Amino acid sequence: MKINNILIISLIVLTFAFACNKGESTTPQSSIDKLKIPDGFLFKSTMEKDLTVILPTSVDFSVLRSRVDVYTDLPENGGELLSSTAVLEDGKSAVRVKVPTALAQIYVETLAGSQLVPITQNQNQKEGGIVIDFNEPIGFIEPAQITGFKSENKLETEIFGLNLKNGQTIVNLVQNGDFSVNSFGNISDYSSPMVTDGKWYITSTLGPNFAKQHTQGTEKMLRITPSPARYGGVAQLVPAHPGDLITFTSNIRSNGNTSNISWLFLIPRNAAGQALGYYSIQVNNTNNVWLTKTIAASMPAGTVSAQILLWSHIYGGAIDYDNVIVTGPVTDSDGDGVDNSLDEYPNDATRAFNVYYPNATQFATLAFEDLWPGKGDYDFNDLVMDYRVKQVLNASNKLVEFYFDYSVRAIGASLVNGFGIEIPGTTSASIASVTGTSLTENYITLSANGTEAGQDKAVIILFDNSFSRMSVPTTGFGINTSLSAPWVEPVSYQVYVKLAIPVLFQNTQRAPFNPFMIINKERGREVHLPGDLPTTKADLTLLGTWFDASNPATGKYYQSAGNLPWAIDVPEKFSYVVEKNEIVLGHLKFGAWAESNGSLFTNWYKEVSGYRNTSLIYTH
Repeated sequence: MKINNILIISLIVLTFAFACNKGESTTPQSSIDKLKIPDGFLFKSTMEKDLTVILPTSVDFSVLRSRVDVYTDLPENGGELLSSTAVLEDGKSAVRVKVPTALAQIYVETLAGSQLVPITQNQNQKEGGIVIDFNEPIGFIEPAQITGFKSENKLETEIFGLNLKNGQTIVNLVQNGDFSVNSFGNISDYSSPMVTDGKWYITSTLGPNFAKQHTQGTEKMLRITPSPARYGGVAQLVPAHPGDLITFTSNIRSNGNTSNISWLFLIPRNAAGQALGYYSIQVNNTNNVWLTKTIAASMPAGTVSAQILLWSHIYGGAIDYDNVIVTGPVTDSDGDGVDNSLDEYPNDATRAFNVYYPNATQFATLAFEDLWPGKGDYDFNDLVMDYRVKQVLNASNKLVEFYFDYSVRAIGASLVNGFGIEIPGTTSASIASVTGTSLTENYITLSANGTEAGQDKAVIILFDNSFSRMSVPTTGFGINTSLSAPWVEPVSYQVYVKLAIPVLFQNTQRAPFNPFMIINKERGREVHLPGDLPTTKADLTLLGTWFDASNPATGKYYQSAGNLPWAIDVPEKFSYVVEKNEIVLGHLKFGAWAESNGSLFTNWYKEVSGYRNTSLIYTH
């Protein structure tokens, strides 16, 4: 659309005044203008992935609401928790995660096993997204007349099960699960009568000569070697009752013959000692590496005990078992269906799990240019804000509340700017209360619940003056953007939002929702991330004026004709550039990343050799 002469003059005057305050750049003016950025590229350093996790039919979820955790990697490798959701009555859990595009895989953890799931930015997802199925049926005939359920993923990267107890105390129903005590009994076969005495019993097809305690270094384990019969097992009986959820996990290692096969069996028994069902997992692994496998099942009617059976076919070498853990039954103090050991709020039925962005311990960064719709200098330091969001879900995977932790780290501007977020999938009536905001400039009108009045969706204004969020130094321009000026330590703040009506988590946009800057106390002058929609309070007449090429008809918002943005969201603490320098001069791969439509240098913001001109990166 055309812009009138008065607006042109106003913007030119504003730009000139701002340039005088900010200082003329000594770097080439058009470095970022030379980029050939594809239409539709939104400068996203993150991607969203939908996961459908299917738990075994051996577990009854009609009352139970178990948990699925998603990490950036295995926790023991430093993986950070991203999301936790409930398994619903159909045994499925729908999980949407937002992760850096540079991330190659995520780690999904359930009571029935866990999976390293490879992901890519351009991954072709089937309907429903990535499906992870822990319920693949198999058929085999050993022990005699047993058909089980394989509680593992169809992919071949399953590694761990039952890490998801979150460091809480686990009561192990088996005794001597680490085989540190060299004491075994003998039985004729796995189906023979047994007693619940905490002792392992060896079947006669193996006997004590071929199933015994083995020591390797300081670690003790059960080792099975080829007997004349070449098959058999070691079993222990644990107490169990109808409806109990029993999980059975063991480490397994095999070597010496490609025909070696291992099984874990969970066999509920009645008062007469008869088997009421069979649940199993088969392991065909002869690479001499430890795998951890898990079975999970709800005990049927008539159950008085459960047999824990380590069964093998062995033709050479050895099969080792270690760290056997059996848990059950579920304890649910608040009655929401989530096991106390998996419930982050075990005494509160309205809350169950936490969901984080970027993760449970780290911060992401929003960085803005504030001359919109005019052209900025593209140092992206007019407002630099670190943030982390913790969202709390109930056992129905609905958002109950969230905490928005933030600190303003830099202000490379003279304009008085504010910041807000719009929550998709909500209205103002969805919100019960908002606390922790800072409004000092009298241009924001609030509803009684703390949301901004007059908005179609729930909008939270965190602050209306960025300078009120930091101490202002007495010398130099801006705050924490010039190397010659004193460093100002950022202050941490938290905004708490409680929902009056819990909203299905999948219906809300991932954090930070729809963030925006309000420029110079002009309420209608909003700057959003590229592609994000303005709020009801935005002045839509500014769209498509001067340097902005927004076009609602084509879905283009907050980008120039050359597709440059006025805001970026980086999934970690961003090292922004020194005042007067374009981002492409400090972050040397930023331009190639943008021109490749985000396919190259997805980690452009990282401190990697050749990625930065460190002399232009702000440090203190």
